[in-house]
Amino acid sequence: MKLCVPFSLLLLSFAFTSCSSISREDCSKDMRDFGYEHGRKGMSNLLEDVRKTCQKHEPAVDLARYQTGFEAGWTEYCTPFNGYRMGVKGDLYKSFCPPEREDLFHDRFLIGKKVYDKKDQAKELEEKILDLSEDGKDLTSPSTHDELNRYRIELRDLNKEIQGLEQQGMSNVHIN
Repeated sequence: MKLCVPFSLLLLSFAFTSCSSISREDCSKDMRDFGYEHGRKGMSNLLEDVRKTCQKHEPAVDLARYQTGFEAGWTEYCTPFNGYRMGVKGDLYKSFCPPEREDLFHDRFLIGKKVYDKKDQAKELEEKILDLSEDGKDLTSPSTHDELNRYRIELRDLNKEIQGLEQQGMSNVHIN
C-alpha cells in the first residue's frame, strides 16, 4: 500500500506536467509562424500559455508577433471552403471563428458532413450489391433480381443527392 501512494502521486505529477500546451522549445520559435500554425489549424489562441511559459525561459519573446500570426492563420482557417472540406473528411466540428465568419463556416461544415454521411451510405449499398452478386445466388431469381434493382436505384438516387450536396457545398465558396 505504501508504494501505491507515492507511485500514484508520481503519475499525477506527470499528468499535470505533460498537459502543458507550450513547451520550452516552442519559446525559441518564430512567434509569428508559431501563432500562424495554431490559427491555421483552428486551435484556440494560446497567447496566455505562450506568455506564461515563455516569459520564464525567453523573456524577450514577441507576443504581438504570435497574435499577428494567429490572426492570419485563423483567417485562413475560418473559410467556408475549409468548413466544407472538414465536413467531407468526417472531422469533428470545432470552430473558434469570429462571429462574422462562424455561420457560413458552420453551414458549409454541415453540408460537407452530409456528403460524408451519404458517401458512407453509398458504400454500404455497394457492399450489399456486391454481396448479392457474389454470393452465388441465382441472379435470375425474381426476388434476387428485384432486390438488386432496388439497391441500384437507391444507389443511383443517393449519388445524385451527393452530387447536389457537393455542388451546394462548393457554390460561392471563396478562399478568403
